Amino acid sequence: MGVWNVVLIILAIINIAAFLSAVYVSYYNWKEERKKNWETPLMGFFFIPLCVFIALAWPIAKLRERRKAEKQKKEREKRMEVTKRYHFQSFAFRLKGLPFKPSSQEIIYVENEYNERINQIIKGNLEYIQERLDGSHYFKSRFVYLPNLIEELSHEESAIGYVAPYIKEKALSANFTLKSSSLLDYMAVPENRSKIGPCFARYCGEQSGCSFFECVGFDPDEGVDENNFLSFLCLAFDHFPQPVGPAFQTAKKKEEIQYDADARFDETYKQLMEEVEERISKLRKMGISQWALEQLVKPELKLSRLVVTKDMRLLLPDYNDMEIKMEPINKAVYLLFLRYPEGIVFKYLPDYRMELADIYQKIRPLGLNERAIQSIEDVTNPCLNSINEKCARIRGAFVSQFDEKLAQHYYIFGRRGEPKKIALPRDLVTWE
Repeated sequence: MGVWNVVLIILAIINIAAFLSAVYVSYYNWKEERKKNWETPLMGFFFIPLCVFIALAWPIAKLRERRKAEKQKKEREKRMEVTKRYHFQSFAFRLKGLPFKPSSQEIIYVENEYNERINQIIKGNLEYIQERLDGSHYFKSRFVYLPNLIEELSHEESAIGYVAPYIKEKALSANFTLKSSSLLDYMAVPENRSKIGPCFARYCGEQSGCSFFECVGFDPDEGVDENNFLSFLCLAFDHFPQPVGPAFQTAKKKEEIQYDADARFDETYKQLMEEVEERISKLRKMGISQWALEQLVKPELKLSRLVVTKDMRLLLPDYNDMEIKMEPINKAVYLLFLRYPEGIVFKYLPDYRMELADIYQKIRPLGLNERAIQSIEDVTNPCLNSINEKCARIRGAFVSQFDEKLAQHYYIFGRRGEPKKIALPRDLVTWE
């Protein structure tokens, strides 16, 4: 029992004693003077419950913590039993000639020979498995069950629209299937395929020209219990080491001083695009999911016309009348570069300051305030990083709507020392 608990109990006893004393005094006054005086004992009624509650709160909380710890201990013991039952094991395999770029953010169920019972359990608990995966240190990862992947992707209209924004109706291919053994068709050492049992695999890098996958495998008994298997599955996820690499790194801190906008163009892009990456992660598929989606929709390099309306909106009529929205200063910078197909060299930006101000006034007809004027001066100063930030925001506005393969034709880009330009052919641009 803690010190505070003892103190609170003593205070409660003192209050009870004071209350009983007040009752005695009141009774004595009533007996002697035939006068009732219940003011003092009534005050005790307010303090006694409070003190008793405070005194009991600590041991109750300790009791709850003890019960929680006991429950967690039982769960750990149960999981250990489950682990022993399924013969938990770790191994790795290498794949060669994959038709897609693997992603460490995908954890894939793989098997060489079909196990009907395990497949039934996984297929019936896909949402639960993903929830448990989100609760582990793989909160940005996606559980991939290959036999269900095609059907799952076919219902994700937002993902289909991201890869192929030009299609008005879903035009999906029905001649594409995947099995849980499909990845093993690309094994670098095919003779080892028969040794691969049911497992969960995660890509962890390239090795000798091959994609290296680390795996958590198991050899289940004949009677597979659903609850025990799901417990084992969660253990399998936690077994993988903490994810590392570009997909899991946090954004780097910006330097306070920026010297050369052109020299820092690529670096600023990378820093600010990490913010966009997180927002579009649910739309843009990676790894085998991206490859499967591309097999479904057969994406084409079909560019849309870009219409700049009278009220300075940016519309893509061939992408289902999609509108690209930006902050006024970002849109002004974009329209400035859109006027010059040959591009603009950053060190000559001061020469375009008045033109940029004129474009900004058309976007915001109410006029230029001090803040807007300062923004225009900063963005046309090649010694500051403002222009890089604006270009990165412009790029983010496009890649958050559709795939990079298409978006790269619409945003501002260029190599160091060269003019930065928008690659979109100007015969596709209409100024109303």
